[in-house]
Amino acid sequence: MTILGVAGVLVAAVFLTQLNSVTEEAAREYVRKGAKVIDVRTAQEYAERHLPTTVNIPLDELKERIGSVAPDKETVLLLHCQGGGRSGVGTQTLKGMGYKNVFNLGSFERAEKILGGGGK
Repeated sequence: MTILGVAGVLVAAVFLTQLNSVTEEAAREYVRKGAKVIDVRTAQEYAERHLPTTVNIPLDELKERIGSVAPDKETVLLLHCQGGGRSGVGTQTLKGMGYKNVFNLGSFERAEKILGGGGK
């Protein structure tokens, strides 16, 4: 891969991380009102450490499984992963499926800060 190709991949990753991100204050309010927090990391990553109020739906299973967690496409969904890139992809995937209130919470550390910690 050329230097320009690598640069393009990095720019895309940063863009996806920031796309549809939500402020910490708004995220806390959504959680207080019952938003679902979806961890899109792999099952292995989730088993190693996760936040107790989250639901694990790995990114590659998101399309097939989201309906069982959020059948109502108006449900507020906050997605997070390890660094924010996969949750950015997941956010776009769900928006493409018609979900209206989907936000990228970003990295595990940011989600932990917003949700109050307690990672297991």
